[in-house]
Amino acid sequence: CVSTTNRHFVGRMGDPTSEVYLASPAVAAASAVAGHIAAPSDL
Repeated sequence: CVSTTNRHFVGRMGDPTSEVYLASPAVAAASAVAGHIAAPSDL
């Protein structure tokens, strides 16, 4: 999960094995459009 929040403790996204990547809103939006973690400059 790419998230813009600072609450990234284990199990936060429902599964204790999930991974949370902290990102700026711009990176989160670019990642949503690209379908993978991406920088805005990649679009």
